[in-house]
Amino acid sequence: MRDHSRHIELSRDAAVAGMLGALPGSFGHQRMERVALSESYGRVLAEDVPYKTDLPNALTCAMDSIAVHWDAFAGLPDGQIPNTDAWVRGVDWEFANTGVAMPAGFDAAIVVEHVDVSDDEMHVRVKAAPSGRWAGTRAVGSQARRGDVAWEAGCVITPDIAARIAAAGHSSVTVMAKPRVAFIPTGNELVPANLPFAASAAERFAGQGRVYESNGAVVRGKVEAWGGVFVPFDIVPDEREAIRRALLDACAVADIVVLNAGSSKGSDDWSVEVLEELGRMICHQTNHGPGHHSSYGLVDDVPVVGISGPSGGASFTLGFYLLPLMKRFFGLDPAPRTIAAMLTADLSAGKMEKRARTPQAELRGEERPAEATDLGDEFFSVKFLTLASDDQGRLLATPVPGRPGSVQAEAANAYCLMPAGPAAQPPKAGQVIQVELRNQWL
Repeated sequence: MRDHSRHIELSRDAAVAGMLGALPGSFGHQRMERVALSESYGRVLAEDVPYKTDLPNALTCAMDSIAVHWDAFAGLPDGQIPNTDAWVRGVDWEFANTGVAMPAGFDAAIVVEHVDVSDDEMHVRVKAAPSGRWAGTRAVGSQARRGDVAWEAGCVITPDIAARIAAAGHSSVTVMAKPRVAFIPTGNELVPANLPFAASAAERFAGQGRVYESNGAVVRGKVEAWGGVFVPFDIVPDEREAIRRALLDACAVADIVVLNAGSSKGSDDWSVEVLEELGRMICHQTNHGPGHHSSYGLVDDVPVVGISGPSGGASFTLGFYLLPLMKRFFGLDPAPRTIAAMLTADLSAGKMEKRARTPQAELRGEERPAEATDLGDEFFSVKFLTLASDDQGRLLATPVPGRPGSVQAEAANAYCLMPAGPAAQPPKAGQVIQVELRNQWL
């Protein structure tokens, strides 16, 4: 039996801090590429974008109006309108539209709602005077000057930001390169999801004792939603040398590797032994459940994220441990964002909380203990919640039944980490807690 007694267990925060601190200085945010603005949505802007010209670059009308000469109104008593019966279009007045340069020689504008225009559009009757010279106009450079920064590097480009970049005169931008995230599924029991089920031919198809590989779907979806390139690897059997070869191959072509094995302790689980052999372990496991057997390591300066369990648990642990790496790659703040919400019901103690409070000697053989590397260390349970506001504007968090990946839990849009140690008290209804949104990125 392999010795797991020296496994490093860290909290989520300590694990992420340890990995980020171990990354080489060249990780990620120095790689850039040029893309069309129309292809930049969701990408991270790598360089400040300057205005190519003043905005506006000519005296411009601020609204749909007629352009007039201020001198025609200057000196008149307040509210008095000059007689415009003899005004000539193109000489005394002219149409002027929103965002369009003012006709040459005109220096004020009156919105069309204050003007009656003749059917032949040659004569006008004015019903309100402008407040002064340049009224209803925008001066050259009043919005931006040539060389000013239209948008700063480090933002995630949205349609609104793209529009501002286009207004600054750019149809392409420099963005951070997408991180290449390799995914290695391991397990003798795994088969591709496209195989037919044939119980009588389990050696060739899916059958009794075989499991369809599903974590690839959740990894790919999150990697691409978070701005990365998914690099798939074939299913690898539970053989030490096969895992070793796959890891080396993945680290040679990817910026980040996700190893679907975590740090489980089965007789055929070799992931952490291989990681220890090839590189440096940050942690073998973490102090929360589900997702307890999540691991972190580096091989040839490439971070390796070990995820374990079915896709439900893998899903939020990817947010815990893969997302911070991708954010750091882009030069973004990797810290999770939390929000305060009031519980609508007590958070009930689940099996991990009960195990954390039960002496290991009293646990039944099938009950996995809530391990902690050091005596007194806290253990946490992941709780799923639904956030909604009430009629008083308060943000409420309602506990959702079901385990991660279940139909019930899929309705949740947030989660929290609940202490599950011997002295911990589950939060009660009415208590304000800190929660994280599921699938957050921007």
